[in-house]
Parts: sequence; structure tokens; C-alpha cells
Amino acid sequence: MNNFYNDDYQYDSCVSRGICSVNPRTSSLQEVLVIYLKITAFYALKLCEHDIQAKDAREIILYTISVMVSNPEFSELDFSVLTSRFNEVLPELIKKYEEICKEKNIEPDYIESPVKFDKKLNIIKSIQLGEKEYLKNAQDIPLEIRDLFKILFVIAKSICINILDLESYEADSEEGYKTILRILDSLNANEKDVEKIKSVIIESSKIDNKLMNIVRKTQEERYGKQRINEVSYSTTPGKAILVVGSNIRELEDVLEAVKDTDIDVYTHDEMMLANTFPKFAEYKNLKGQYGQGMENCLLDFATFPGPIILTRHSLYNVEHLYRGRLYTTDYACSKGVISIKNKDFSDVIKAAQDAKGFKTGKQCETVSIGFDCENYKKLIEEKLKARDYKRIFLIGQGGYTLEQQSYFTKLLKQMPDNILAVSLAYSSPRDNVILLNACFDAFALVKISETIKEISELPVTIFVPQCDRHTISQITYLSQNKNFQIYIGKCTPLQLNPNLIDTLHKVFGINGITSVKKDLSDISAQ
Repeated sequence: MNNFYNDDYQYDSCVSRGICSVNPRTSSLQEVLVIYLKITAFYALKLCEHDIQAKDAREIILYTISVMVSNPEFSELDFSVLTSRFNEVLPELIKKYEEICKEKNIEPDYIESPVKFDKKLNIIKSIQLGEKEYLKNAQDIPLEIRDLFKILFVIAKSICINILDLESYEADSEEGYKTILRILDSLNANEKDVEKIKSVIIESSKIDNKLMNIVRKTQEERYGKQRINEVSYSTTPGKAILVVGSNIRELEDVLEAVKDTDIDVYTHDEMMLANTFPKFAEYKNLKGQYGQGMENCLLDFATFPGPIILTRHSLYNVEHLYRGRLYTTDYACSKGVISIKNKDFSDVIKAAQDAKGFKTGKQCETVSIGFDCENYKKLIEEKLKARDYKRIFLIGQGGYTLEQQSYFTKLLKQMPDNILAVSLAYSSPRDNVILLNACFDAFALVKISETIKEISELPVTIFVPQCDRHTISQITYLSQNKNFQIYIGKCTPLQLNPNLIDTLHKVFGINGITSVKKDLSDISAQ
């Protein structure tokens, strides 16, 4: 299956400069953290079986996964803090489990541990252990099984993001946490049955989708029902702060902190979505969106004349980024990035006041984003009644690469008249194309897919042009609908490498996008 994986990454600084990659040293340390996670999950689950919640275990598991999601270049200090905490929590966790077993007169189960619960960190030995664990897995576990385990861990990361988003709204997330425990514990088993692992993946993706629905419901309860809105890309003269990421609850905190100042706030990348909720229109300091997103973050960050706040899960590898003006609310803090604690933005505000800010500003066109699902449901129904369509194309959010733009421009132009296309990013003047600009909305693809499922029995081909941290979970969830056929585009190696694409194709029937001619031919042959 050809995916032409490296053809146009020169247009993506995220990949071409290594911002979304992991170095071998960090990869080895991640292997060690996964060992700790699996062992902790094993004993936490044992206690759950006796209705005992291990709060410390929950905290360190979510904390660690969060660091691994957002910060591929975490420091040796971060690693030391994490492992030291594991070495405190695990002995107490095992002791508590043994006490329960003794009290109930049952034989305790144990799991073999390649790590020693030693509070003294030896970073060299840790790297060696990580390398050894990697080589052992490569030798003992078939490639397809290893890829399925990687998919499981990626879904655990997606669930973790949703859990932490829910917790920022003080909403319940216990089902998600127990799902993470089951995922991690399944990695302990030397399971070689593809169908059994596939079953765990499917059930986990269902829970993740449920959590994402709860997140959106919680957001709309707090900020008002999402709406279509015009978002400005213009800048105005004055001091400014840029807020990066996806957790809009943290944007709210920033806006509350600066509301009595003359400092303007701009969103970047996925944070643009906040502009679709009515509550944020009440903040006069919120001016709009700045820059092109994470794919162009080098230029965006370097040209922004003020401090930049990297919210949870938006750090990536900042080695090449503009240092000295970067702040983060995340758990771990990369070298050169200043940590924000307890929602105290005073240092950021001072940095904004001291920075040069925008001197003249620049006028740009506004962009319409957001969608009303009920209105689009009616529009799709009307289109389906007006003509005898044979298939529906659903095209997800698009990236900025020239190759992607070229592919989907050709696809919308060359597809037959008897196909109705619902596009979340790419437009066409054809009557059989519906444009829905769900920019940066990770929730939109699944929501529209399920809406189409409600109103039509036609086969649906879903194109996923770009990846985010929820993509693998979403496509494995959608792949279980027999009416859905899925094509996925290029992703950064950090999110989805060619081996994983092949495994997704073999196990879940998910295809890689190739060329318009070939893909249309394959689809018509279905």
C-alpha cells in the first residue's frame, strides 16, 4: 500500500525541523515510563476489584501520560521527578493490595518488574533499560501485535486528554480512567491474538468517543451552544498574548486574568475553536486568530511580538522555537519554557507589557468557522432528496500542505455526479458539494459521520486528511460501522507512522490516501 509518506513535508516545519519528533534518548526513557505505567495499572486494577480507589496511582498515571502526550523532549529532571514518584507510589500500592488479600484470605497476584523501586536515579542505566526493553519487545512480539499495542497506547493518550479536559470543568471522568487502567494492563499480557487486542481497541475507542461527547456537552453548558462565527485574522496596535492549544478552559483563565488590562489576546491553532462559543464574545480583549497553526509554528511564534502561552498538551518539541517568551500551564516544562503555576499569569502579563506589541496592526479577511449540526442535517437531507446519489464522501479537516490541497481539489472536481460530498475544509462550486468549515474541531468528524448515518443508508467514504491526537481513536471507532469506508492522509511520524497505517489497513480495513485516480477507482469498485 503506497502512501508516498515523505513527498511534501518540506511545507511542514513541524516535521522538517523535528518539532513533532522524538529523539532516541527520549524514546528509551519513554519505554521505562511505560513499564512503570503498566505495573502501576496492574496493582491499581487489583485494588479496584475490591472497590478501593488508589488516588496516588491515578494521579501519577494521568500525570505521566499527559507529559508523554504533550512533551516529547521532556528533560532528565522531568523523568527523575516521574520515576521518583512512581518509586514512592508503587511500594505503597503493592503493600495495600497485600493487606487486602491477607484480610480476605486470598492469594495475591504479582507482576514481574524489570525496574527496581530505587529513589536514586541513574539516567544512563534507565536509557539502557529502555533500549533493552525495546529490543526485547522487537524480538519477542510480532510487528503487527506491537503496532496494535501502540494503537492502544495512543488511544490511552486520547482518553487522558479528554479526562483532563473534563477535570478542568470538574466533571466526572472515572469511566475514562478505568479504561486507561484496562488498556495499560492489557499491555502487560503477552497476548498474541489479534482479535482479542482488536476488541480492546474498539471498546476503548467507544469510551473515548463517549468522553469527547461529554466534553462538548460540558463546554456548551458553560459557554453556550456552539455557533457559526466570523473570526478575524487581523491584528490591532497594542500589547498582546498568544494562547496555543486546545483546552479552552485555560483560555478562559487567561482572559479573566487580563480583562482589566489593555492587553489583547489572540488564539493559535486549535484554540481558534473558542471563538465559536458565545461566552467568549463577551471578552473585549479577545481579538481573534493569529498565524497558520502548528504546521507553521516556527514563523508564527517568531513573528508574534509578545509572550506565548502553551496550554496543556501543546508543547511538542520546542527545541527550535522562539525561547524566552514561551510559557506553559502544562505539568512538565521544557528547557527554555517558563512554568505557570496555580493560574498565576502575572509574569505573562508583565512580559506582555514589556514586549513591543503590534505597532500598527494589519487588516486581514475574517474566516467563518463552526457549524450547527441540525441545520446541516436538514441541508444534507434536502440534497439527498433532490437527486439519486449512490455514495457520500465526508472529507475531514484539512492540513496546509500543497499536496493535500491539490489532492482534494482534484477529488472534488473529478468525483462522479452521483456522489454527494460533505467537506469540513475544502470547497468546490459543484452543486453536489456541501462545505462545512469545522476548522480545528476534533469533535466534528465523528459528529457529522453519525448524523449522516442517522439519515441515510448510502455507503459513506470518510477521508481524514490530517491527524491530531484523537484521530486514531476516532477512525478505529468509525471503522466499526459497516457502511463506512475510511481513507487517512499523511500524519507526522509522532502520531502515525507507515507501519501503523499498514496495520490499520490489515486489521481495521482503513486505507491510506494514494492518488485521486487510484482512490476513485478503488472506491467505485466497492
